[in-house]
Amino acid sequence: MFKFFDPTEYSEIRIPMYGLIHLITILGMLILILIVFWRRDSVKRLASNRRFVVSFVSVYLGIELFYWILLWAYRVEPVYDRFPLHLCASLSLLMPILILKEKYNLLRFFSYWSISAGFISFANPGFVFQDPWSFAFIHYLIRHYLLFFIPIILQIGRDYQHNYREFTISWVSLGVWAFVIFLLDWATGANYMHLGQNNPLEIPFLPASFTVWPWTFPSFVGVGIILLHLAYLSFTRMHKGKRFEKALM
Repeated sequence: MFKFFDPTEYSEIRIPMYGLIHLITILGMLILILIVFWRRDSVKRLASNRRFVVSFVSVYLGIELFYWILLWAYRVEPVYDRFPLHLCASLSLLMPILILKEKYNLLRFFSYWSISAGFISFANPGFVFQDPWSFAFIHYLIRHYLLFFIPIILQIGRDYQHNYREFTISWVSLGVWAFVIFLLDWATGANYMHLGQNNPLEIPFLPASFTVWPWTFPSFVGVGIILLHLAYLSFTRMHKGKRFEKALM
């Protein structure tokens, strides 16, 4: 039981990239996407139900809090991994809090970050050193599925309008934040957002030299700009599709 809750990562790969378990997680994402769009009217009703939203988000924040308690209780090394300065870790706290505070303009602003972070976390997963039958792996799936789907559900529920000026401010802000983290990693020896000097991350679709410091930062920015633009195009497409549906009614 205690082994199940131990969030310490193993030194050897437990879940091979593009192995069976990884492919199942991607298939799960695709199935969930189909369900969300197939049942979009039900999704919109749930997204509009404040009591349901508050209850759901509160449970999720409880899971996040429990995970951070485990990181400190098991004294996970390196120490910097016990602080939520990785992009996904930060967003996994920020997005639910913004939902509870009903800060919908800020949610739209960070939705580009969130869906991109959720997507890349399955395309190039960080769970390869985790036991597939552990709480840490289950938490990884919950966190990153939600990071991917929260922006989609918000778009369906609130039918956001998107403009390129606001989007540009969003992706430039992410670049600035990444540079701040890059400097923090350099100054402290940490590896937040995989931008540090001791970065073990390998990205199959990038040359190995691109993940070696200091090229970690321009690589992050390049991949980020592409992913965020794909997110922007997807959201604008969803909004135009919704307007088309209304015109037909």
